[in-house]
Amino acid sequence: MFGVDTEFQLMFSIGGQIGIDVCPVGWDKTFCLQFVSPEEFSVVHFFGDKTEEGGGDHEIYMHPRTVGHSVTSPEDTMRQVEELLRSTDEPQGSWCAVL
Repeated sequence: MFGVDTEFQLMFSIGGQIGIDVCPVGWDKTFCLQFVSPEEFSVVHFFGDKTEEGGGDHEIYMHPRTVGHSVTSPEDTMRQVEELLRSTDEPQGSWCAVL
């Protein structure tokens, strides 16, 4: 079962190659966003490999405060980050990346 267990208020998602993430509702990867000031960082880029529904990265990948990037390997992550750094029109220091 993936999704929310309403009786116990737990969220279940695919956590990696063989793992399952289980956490209280609201304690997924979006939890970190409360510590990233929108005034200091207007854009948050998230890079993850389990971005599909039911995957451990899905909630933060789809969050309104993030620009989600789906990656397939460490090399793909590096390629996409380098591409982003070369192409961004945003002033340096106005965005952050969560990997």
